[in-house]
Amino acid sequence: MKHTLSGPEINSVNCPDRLSLDSYADTDRAATADYSSFTNNLGVAILGAKQLHLLRATIPNVTLQIPDYQLVFYYYELPDATTVPTAAHLKAVRLYPDQYVPPAGFTAYKKNIFFTDPGALVAQLNLAASAGGDNVTYNTLWVSGGVTFTYDSTRKHIQWYGNTASKYYANAGWNDPIVLASQRDPTKITTYNFNTSTSIQPFVPGFTLNQRIGYALSGTCVPPLSFGAQVSNSIANETGVAKITGSTGVVPHDSYPCLVYTQNIYLYANVISNNGLGNYGRKNLMAVIPVDVASFGVIQFVASYNGGEAHPIPEEIYAVNIEMRDDANQPFTLPRSANVNVELSIDYGLPPYM
Repeated sequence: MKHTLSGPEINSVNCPDRLSLDSYADTDRAATADYSSFTNNLGVAILGAKQLHLLRATIPNVTLQIPDYQLVFYYYELPDATTVPTAAHLKAVRLYPDQYVPPAGFTAYKKNIFFTDPGALVAQLNLAASAGGDNVTYNTLWVSGGVTFTYDSTRKHIQWYGNTASKYYANAGWNDPIVLASQRDPTKITTYNFNTSTSIQPFVPGFTLNQRIGYALSGTCVPPLSFGAQVSNSIANETGVAKITGSTGVVPHDSYPCLVYTQNIYLYANVISNNGLGNYGRKNLMAVIPVDVASFGVIQFVASYNGGEAHPIPEEIYAVNIEMRDDANQPFTLPRSANVNVELSIDYGLPPYM
């Protein structure tokens, strides 16, 4: 049944001017260990509303700097400088997800942790690349001591070089078909679980650790400074030429370290319907919230009055669901100890808002 409101009814119990939504009041709070969305049952229905305006949002940024789905660094180990890379040449160094729990006695792993600076990331990667840093049974692309990472704190860049004698090395791009195929192949990179089984290393196609440390080339574009001399676009580093083993053969970077989990949080609400359109074609977008604090700070977003406007919205609202996504359109997941609050202004189409 639809309700049409007249002027005096605007002060009724079903017509609040403001609405506060809180993840601590989520209907499923006790059922899950973490969350990227939450639902509040309102108790009293909101009737006859015409628009919702986002006033404010507070979101604890309880994340590490690198998502768990972006922890694998891919590279090629080649027999010479003129070989076109194939799947047989693909290698990888990876970090385990931060919530990984090993079985008793298993120590051959390095996890995603809080990195104070790029130098700390390089130190962890070198441990993961060294003997005991992984296990070839669970990471079939790993070579013990295969590569070494370096960080130039003056020039602010991370680079790497290979260590196997007489081999040549090249960066593997995030859009390289060989890399994409490897990400989808469960026989390539798995992470040992806390029981006797294995589980797949988290991944999102098109997102690799290479991008995070300063190797942003796709592997399908012409490498810069190659001047047409590249063996293949899959040699995804500047000049397009594979480098000889050793510290004199450093693979040149094309970007800089990025220790920002996400630049924005995309806030979706079920009551927005098709009025808001986010990245990757997702509907119900209510707001894009900049992440302007470091990890473990609190984002305090205050919108302009016109922010979060929605036409039309349901005439009867009994519950509201809020969902959070990151720049890669992945769930922005928080522990249940972190409380998200969203405050909305409600407009019923009466003066002075008509």
